[in-house]
Amino acid sequence: MTETALKYYAHGKLLLTGEYLVLKGAKALALPLKLGQSMNVTSGKQQNRIKWEAFTPNSQWFSCEIQFPGFKIIESNDSKKAELLKKIFETIGKLNPEFPFERDFHIQTKLDFNPQWGLGSSSTLIANIASWTNVDAYQLNKLIFKGSGYDIACANADGPIFYRSREKPVPVNLSFPFEDHLFFIYSGTKKNTRHGIEHFLKTKGDISEGIRQIIEISENISRIKKLDEFQLVINEHEKIISGIIDEQSIQDKYFSDFNGVVKSLGAWGGDFFLAASSMNEAATKNYFKRKGLQTIFTWNELILND
Repeated sequence: MTETALKYYAHGKLLLTGEYLVLKGAKALALPLKLGQSMNVTSGKQQNRIKWEAFTPNSQWFSCEIQFPGFKIIESNDSKKAELLKKIFETIGKLNPEFPFERDFHIQTKLDFNPQWGLGSSSTLIANIASWTNVDAYQLNKLIFKGSGYDIACANADGPIFYRSREKPVPVNLSFPFEDHLFFIYSGTKKNTRHGIEHFLKTKGDISEGIRQIIEISENISRIKKLDEFQLVINEHEKIISGIIDEQSIQDKYFSDFNGVVKSLGAWGGDFFLAASSMNEAATKNYFKRKGLQTIFTWNELILND
């Protein structure tokens, strides 16, 4: 008979302000999501084994069996994911040498969203595993993915937060009267966040003024009550980041005829983006669907802001 399952849950994430510059100490406004990832852990009768099964909303997308000691991969249907999981467990073994890997564990995870969407399949995994193995999630995330940690902060948050590296996240009372005019659209492209981070960290030049401007925007945007003011601020944000990373904004590239403002969320070039428009919901969705983009969420459908 197996033991009662240990259950964990972590929220997905989106970064409204501060992409890239949060890695350099800028204050960012981060949004935990209503969608996330669950993890159930049971113990069996065997020893020195971790059996891993991962599910999306529609199917199983990864399975793996790892043997201890040495974290040897016995079998897997995806060698790249298995190697990453092995690396995570090896790192945990160093952070918490007392964790009983010699036991028999059966782990099942389930995402509430498509893992290609970039909403935090990795960060929710790290947060859940860290809770289970009693290690610091920020430290584990830094060692594995080298990210800023805002996504880890979102994983366990109850609502929007201000996030700054090496500081405790600060809850934000975010109340946009125009939230019915805010939409999150999947670009159709999965962005490799690690590559984006590595590329940005190699950027040379003084970005201190850009950091100052983004901090000011992050603080001001949380107090905005009018849609047109919100549009002006996120458009300015796009111009600042565009200048720093030397990339054309997503609106200039693809949506120059859109009646509203489009803003990248997180690493530019993929995953989700934000659209803010005075048009009604039907008209806004129809515009993007005509562009071939079918995955669209309203603010209320996606953002955890009770």
